[in-house]
Amino acid sequence: MTKIRMRRPALALSAIAATALLAAACSSGGGSAQTSSGSAAAGSSRYGGTLTFYDPVQYQDWVTTDSLWSVSNVADNIGERLLWQDPKTGKLEPWLAASWSISPNHLVYTFHLKPNIKFTDGTALTAQVVKDNFDQHGYGDKALGIPVDQFWNGYAGTTVINPLTFQIKLSVPDAGFLQVLSNYRASSILAESYIKRNLAGQSQIQNWVGTGPFEYAGGDGVNEVILKRNPHYTSWPTGSAHTGLAYLSEIIFRYVPEESTRIGALQSGQAQIVRNLSPTDEATVSSFGGQLESFPVEGETNALAVQIKPGLITDDKQVRLALQAATNRTEINQVALSPNYGIPIGPLVKGTPDAPNLSSYLTYDSSKAEQLLNADGWKVGAGGYRYKNGQELHFDIWVAPFYQVSEPVLEVLQSDWQKVGVSLSIHSVSLDEYEAIEAAGGVGNEKFSFSQGQTSTADPNVLRVDYDTTRGNGLGQNPADPDKTLNELVDNQATIFNPTARAAAIKAIGVYLYQQGYSIPLYDETQVFGLASTVHGFETESTARAWLYDTWLS
Repeated sequence: MTKIRMRRPALALSAIAATALLAAACSSGGGSAQTSSGSAAAGSSRYGGTLTFYDPVQYQDWVTTDSLWSVSNVADNIGERLLWQDPKTGKLEPWLAASWSISPNHLVYTFHLKPNIKFTDGTALTAQVVKDNFDQHGYGDKALGIPVDQFWNGYAGTTVINPLTFQIKLSVPDAGFLQVLSNYRASSILAESYIKRNLAGQSQIQNWVGTGPFEYAGGDGVNEVILKRNPHYTSWPTGSAHTGLAYLSEIIFRYVPEESTRIGALQSGQAQIVRNLSPTDEATVSSFGGQLESFPVEGETNALAVQIKPGLITDDKQVRLALQAATNRTEINQVALSPNYGIPIGPLVKGTPDAPNLSSYLTYDSSKAEQLLNADGWKVGAGGYRYKNGQELHFDIWVAPFYQVSEPVLEVLQSDWQKVGVSLSIHSVSLDEYEAIEAAGGVGNEKFSFSQGQTSTADPNVLRVDYDTTRGNGLGQNPADPDKTLNELVDNQATIFNPTARAAAIKAIGVYLYQQGYSIPLYDETQVFGLASTVHGFETESTARAWLYDTWLS
């Protein structure tokens, strides 16, 4: 039973009404689940039970701004945000905020909190707590070792009006700002006991105190995390399938690296959800009666960010364009992936707001690649590989351990590039080793010429977060000598509130990226979950992180 969630494109944020009113009922009863998983009839939902969730990536780096897949699937169910972005429509709905308004110049955002919401330590959610959270995101805190959040642009402070009302001020307009306030890694609001801790303290799951449907109950935070139902939960998002407490009594998140073990546990009933199935095991899950749920991850497509640094071969534009032409994305999809994964059409995953169709820049053309390399002086030599001035056209690449499909995808890429005389060596290391190698720019003579990855948030502003040299600096440029055109393009789109004009600005970014050969898309990032037949009501938020409030077990 395969379900591919084809989410409708999200609404342009500039088209969202300036004021939204709370519409959620305040009943604390159960209600009926609008089932999306399994075939149970509405009205048969039940409370209780322990759900075990297996993940192939170890848990670490519990700071709110971390986006590690394993961590974010847990954190999403503890910390909540002011706004909920409906994953099907893209509409921003009330969550911790009951209503909000925006000044005509888009510089002042006034929010009114829902009343009587408490953190799981019993303290109240107030405007002051929100301010303290956002000040850390927008300003950082040097004394505590907290860096500025790259998603926050032009933050000019939060002013408390009364215990439930506050104003956020920006120094420059930001068309994507409302969506930032719905983002799990940019705006989760946690209790003062967490905010007052230093970076080391904030990096431990044991210190997370939120308002969400679940709370931390055990586990070392590395190999296992146990959550229990929040018995005082009152802040479900507008549009939830039910109101009141979460159905599940307990959730056990467990790191299990061996895929055969994860699949065996799902088949035996030891686990009820397995994240990030490999394409080869999708059919296995279906064969024993399990469910497959596939969710495209709105935001950037999974791509190789080419590192633009003096001394690297990738600093050569003609080589970058040749590698782009030598990459066969259809073959990657057919050989290494499955139909659950989209073939890239541009820098943003299909369904992300204003995602442009730039497929013409991504056409596989090995003849073009060969022509570009020949004209650039790279001639075929020993072993069929190319050389220039005695240097082999060779690259090293490290398997990104956050992505289950990284290695088979890179193996197809290795084969494609070999056909035009490009040598690619693939290295597989642990997550800690990978991060150290990335930070060091390689190992010895093996240089880090490509960074495989994607940043996920359901707004095109994600391109600024990644490519602006003052933010993610995904191309590894020298901040003192950046590509000023790219910086201007990614910054300019955030100041445009006319939907048509903003879409054009986003397209211009994609065109420039591909004209310069800065990004080599591989596939549309997708999360494929295996579910036991007993799991119902399983959903994710807009970037495919598990939201287990409506999930229940039969």
